[in-house]
Amino acid sequence: MSLEIQALDIDGVLSVVPPRAAPVPLVFDSPHSGLSLPADFRPAVSAEMVRIASDTHVDDLFGFAPDLGAPLLIAQFPRSFLDVNRSLKDVDLELVNGQWPHPVRDSPSARRGMGLVWRYAWGDVPMYEHPMSVAELEARIDRYWRPYHGALVELLDANHAAFGCVYHINCHSMPAIGHKLSPDPAGTVRADMVIGDYEGTSCEPGFVALAAETLKGFGYSVALNVPFKGAELISAYSDPSRKRNSIQIELNRRLYMDEATRERTADYAELRRNLMEFGAALKTYALHISSIG
Repeated sequence: MSLEIQALDIDGVLSVVPPRAAPVPLVFDSPHSGLSLPADFRPAVSAEMVRIASDTHVDDLFGFAPDLGAPLLIAQFPRSFLDVNRSLKDVDLELVNGQWPHPVRDSPSARRGMGLVWRYAWGDVPMYEHPMSVAELEARIDRYWRPYHGALVELLDANHAAFGCVYHINCHSMPAIGHKLSPDPAGTVRADMVIGDYEGTSCEPGFVALAAETLKGFGYSVALNVPFKGAELISAYSDPSRKRNSIQIELNRRLYMDEATRERTADYAELRRNLMEFGAALKTYALHISSIG
């Protein structure tokens, strides 16, 4: 087995933190934890409102991944500026001034205002005063979406080539309560954790079961695919029949932060310790699968 993953930093776009231990067939990514507002972003709202949607602290909560031997891919820009967990077909045409020349699809996320580019900053507050040009959106895709997806594919392919299998953990957070933009009704009280396997299609069931049972062992309530089954980043590149497996994990923000201020709470350290143990359990499983071919 030969695998060498290099550090990568594209300023304002993404970072890849390489393994700090012997490589294992795991890849972690945090696509929504970015807080830096790009220079070409001109929202009609404050930076603070833009950042409400961000998965603040998730990159740190899973920052143990390189110590397990797994790379960690991190987006540096806010998800509402450009959501890399959306297909390029999830364009909200209300935000485009002119004829969009690329394929689109009927997208529930875009209908809610949470498509490739967000229509709302939060609730019903518009993100922009005016639609953007076709050229502006195309440039945004080329600068941010394509490099992130390219980096993820490279990491997944390298691990799969080295081990004969790969397990991808797509890391997110969620508000404690369902809201106007979410797929579940506003006011819904959510579980502590949600694991998504794209309704059983993105990952082999043994890994999903291990993830759920390990988290339940810490006393957390765990839901499967409700209200989040995962999206583009786990559906586009997974193929369990070829031992290419992806899951999405959503952490309830009430477990570790004040949602109004985004400050860490006293429970932050305990959650991070538990997630480190969770990661160690995933590592043991993945190495076992790779060893038996």
